[in-house]
Amino acid sequence: MKSDLDFLTSGKWMNAAGTAGFFPSRGFLNHFPEIALFITNPISYHPRSPATQRNIIPFQGGFMVHSGHPNPGLKKVIHQFRETWENAILPVCMNVLSDEPYHIEKIVRSLESIENIAAIELAIDNSLKVSDIKTNIQAAMGELPIILSLPFEYVFQEWLGQTLIPEIVAISIQAPRGVLKHNEQYIHGRLYGRSIFSLTLHAIQHLTSFEIPIYAGVGVLHESQISSLLEKGAHNFQGHEIIWRNNP
Repeated sequence: MKSDLDFLTSGKWMNAAGTAGFFPSRGFLNHFPEIALFITNPISYHPRSPATQRNIIPFQGGFMVHSGHPNPGLKKVIHQFRETWENAILPVCMNVLSDEPYHIEKIVRSLESIENIAAIELAIDNSLKVSDIKTNIQAAMGELPIILSLPFEYVFQEWLGQTLIPEIVAISIQAPRGVLKHNEQYIHGRLYGRSIFSLTLHAIQHLTSFEIPIYAGVGVLHESQISSLLEKGAHNFQGHEIIWRNNP
């Protein structure tokens, strides 16, 4: 594999996809010196527009994000940020959205030629069938190690162990999804906030049986909570809310 996997060092920080843009800015790195791996915003082969009626909807105990995964597509992202990634002072991981397997393979092949890209984080959409998930993972195989970005709902599925091929070097636990009524409409989105922290701990505890590094952090609002993640078996802290709230 291309990467030496230094980012797997236990106890290090990384940001979650969608929290800090497509490149590690100087202000971001100064504000979060604990970050050992930068994860980009999600990227797809073709451009994607934001979700219609995108919103952040508060509820008791947290908030729901309805945004989609807007991005300009692979070619424009590489054209704009390649030099920045290659010159970054820490390794970069590209978050790759679930897509047609052919497109996933094209993305991965394009990233393999870019210096300082250490891994890909393969985002698994919670609408995919098991067979589609396996096909997408196969399409992502190449020189770069794979971090499997796993929706919370899939953490407890019996088939998960069958998908954890050696090319997958870690699992990152993502936010659960929910539905809230807003402006007389029911909106779907990802759930964050203090009430989600206990779910993250539960997911970590379950995944430790697979003996694979776990990255987690949904629901963490204060650094004092990170020790609980590590005690339950998380290998690294992946910041979600704490990055959004404190990112300059």
